[in-house]
Amino acid sequence: MTSPSTPKKFFIGVDEAGYGPNLGPLVVAASLWSAPADFTEQQFSDAFGRSFATRAYTAHCEHVPLGDSKKLYSTKTGLATLEAGLLAMFATLEKPNSELGELIQRVASSELIAELQALAWYASYAHRAVPAALSNESEVQRLSEIASQQLTGHGIKLIDLRAAIICEPRFNQAVAKSGSKGELLSRATLDLVVQLLESCPAATEVFCDRQGGRKNYLPNLLAAMPDEWFIETAVSNARSSYRSQGTPAVDVHFSVGGDSFPATAMASMLAKYVRERLMEVLNDYWREQVVDLKPTAGYPVDAHRFRKSIEPVAQRLDIAVDQWWRCK
Repeated sequence: MTSPSTPKKFFIGVDEAGYGPNLGPLVVAASLWSAPADFTEQQFSDAFGRSFATRAYTAHCEHVPLGDSKKLYSTKTGLATLEAGLLAMFATLEKPNSELGELIQRVASSELIAELQALAWYASYAHRAVPAALSNESEVQRLSEIASQQLTGHGIKLIDLRAAIICEPRFNQAVAKSGSKGELLSRATLDLVVQLLESCPAATEVFCDRQGGRKNYLPNLLAAMPDEWFIETAVSNARSSYRSQGTPAVDVHFSVGGDSFPATAMASMLAKYVRERLMEVLNDYWREQVVDLKPTAGYPVDAHRFRKSIEPVAQRLDIAVDQWWRCK
């Protein structure tokens, strides 16, 4: 176990939810952790042990759900597993939130929250209950105690959780400017990294999911952190890695399947949870406007079905298409 004065190393994980859909927000999230100064990536992962697993939540289970959010959530199984793991880790930071608005205010910037609140189909999000799927709220505290006991024993601590909620108008404006939603995602990812690095007074490793087939992220790093100079340390089909030349050192990795790493998995879970809760609000809004409208996850094909149903109503309400339909 480490004391407050023990030298530390920091780990940051970043991931997204909603990159592919035509409806709903793109959410990029990040988690920040401290660990003993000599910890490697493998040691950090191993420290989570059997107390954490990419398995379904069940009442009185002895593990905290943690992993790729696509494996913890589906429309068939619902939010309970994703919610159990995410809220248990939130509870290690502070008193659990009771409403979605409180949770979002905790992780997102006031500017992005204002944009969210300005859109009619998200207007009712703030007072949605948290948790939404867990029937026994005491389970959150029980799982949080399991997490704290495991991680404290290895000198690991969750320090912060952050998210960028990029609503449809901002998404369209950014893509129109750069011509690429990949550029938007890279910029949002590294903006969160820069924010969290302000809380990292020692060496830090950053883990991001590789975006598509892209391998070269050096220009993005230099643009996001102009006061730093990065060099490429490794490039393969699986990972692109870079190191800053400043002090303290910052290592940044872009990996295929990177959301299996605990810090990135935590970010994946936050991003997915926020997006799914906001999609719930979006669906409720449009279903109030259109009789017998089936909900959507916002992905292509089904999104076009949904668009065909709501477009006449949006026109009647004088809501421009680029306010609710993402161009890519």
